[in-house]
Amino acid sequence: MKKLLSISLATLAFAAVADYQPITVGVTTITPTTQNAIIPVPYTTIGSSADVSVHDLVKAANLPDDTMLYYFDGTNYKAWKKNSSGAWTTPDAVATIGSAAVTAGTDEINVSVGAALWVAFPDGTTLNEQSIVVYGSPAAATNSTIVANKINLLANPTATTVSGSVLAGKLSPDVKDTIIPIGSVGTYVYSGNANGWIYTAPGASPVRNADLPSLAQYQGFWYISKTSGANKTIAW
Repeated sequence: MKKLLSISLATLAFAAVADYQPITVGVTTITPTTQNAIIPVPYTTIGSSADVSVHDLVKAANLPDDTMLYYFDGTNYKAWKKNSSGAWTTPDAVATIGSAAVTAGTDEINVSVGAALWVAFPDGTTLNEQSIVVYGSPAAATNSTIVANKINLLANPTATTVSGSVLAGKLSPDVKDTIIPIGSVGTYVYSGNANGWIYTAPGASPVRNADLPSLAQYQGFWYISKTSGANKTIAW
């Protein structure tokens, strides 16, 4: 009986080893060049294809105390603050950014592949000494969803620059859709006719059939959708 039991246990152990599937974890390290850095979301939850929790995606431990992490949900911001224990926590106070409300984030707020986050370093941070580490399970495909009739914060999630012409080919814009590159004072508005994208900057005449800007690795932009129709996808 003992021999039979031993054989059975050995069989179960072998089956467990045979069924084991290793988990692949992707890690991306981003060197910020500005105090406010846009971070792409290239990963899902570790060991899963599910959307990843915002505060699990960005490693807090190596960042300066009081660094802020923001997620824009299309209407308002959710915020986390890095504390002295090396973790994301509830900010001391929340206010507004522009006309958008800012409320405390939780570990239940998830973000999909292709979206973007915003990391804001405290005043006085020496940027060339910082690195932002993002990790999770590599996604089968990196697509960004443009939510209809919303303001979308997106970023180039690839490791190479996407030219303006390539970006234009990835879009299916509706009339009055607007692109605002992060750090730009100008806007690109889609005319829906022979004028194509119209670029407007303060103090300058509009440029018709303007080339969209190139997006460097991890560079971000706002995409303001003016349609109440279906969501759109950017296949990077």
